[in-house]
Amino acid sequence: MKTCLTLLLSVLFCFSAIAQQGPSYIEKGKFTLGLNLQTVSYHIYYKEGKTKGSVRSGYFTPVSINTGYQLSDRASLRLSLGLGGDRDKLTEQIQGVDYKHDAKTVALVSSLSLYHTFFNLYRKLPIYGTFSVVPAYGSTSLQTTHNGANGPVSHTVKDSGLNVFAMAGAGFNYQISNRLYGNITYFFYKYNLSGMNSSHYDWDQGYGLRSITKSFELGMNYKL
Repeated sequence: MKTCLTLLLSVLFCFSAIAQQGPSYIEKGKFTLGLNLQTVSYHIYYKEGKTKGSVRSGYFTPVSINTGYQLSDRASLRLSLGLGGDRDKLTEQIQGVDYKHDAKTVALVSSLSLYHTFFNLYRKLPIYGTFSVVPAYGSTSLQTTHNGANGPVSHTVKDSGLNVFAMAGAGFNYQISNRLYGNITYFFYKYNLSGMNSSHYDWDQGYGLRSITKSFELGMNYKL
């Protein structure tokens, strides 16, 4: 936690220094359009899991487009739609036979997010908190291949389903031009309402600094 706070404070200091180099002014407007990139790795589960075994795929990291609406000076809503996916490969040996597993996942992701600005650092760097509900529909295909008596033998199973995630975080906006601004969010709370929530297996956070780097969202937004 101390490492996380130190990193966040360092980033905030750097961007506040940049923001103070010129006057800060962003056009007022009710609507925004934007693009979001996440480093968060989501793990999707299926009710009838056909992909159980050595490769338990279902991971995805989304890229999304969004539209936002300003509710007040401090509060805004954002609706996004995105796509994510992943590919896992693994070879295991069972009774002297090598089995090669190749799993591919594609997920369609949407989210509804509430943003609330707590204060404006130096009047140039708005600090906000955010909470999101993230439904995701994923599809996973697992191909397993091994050498049989008459050559390679391969079979494929597929599975799909819907999971809902809850996310909470904090971040800041920084001005790029009169209408364009960026934002950086750190998600300190990530929870799958439909599946399990191991920090190591489900959220890819079992490696110290990796738990921080796998928790960010970077955004670019345009005021209409």
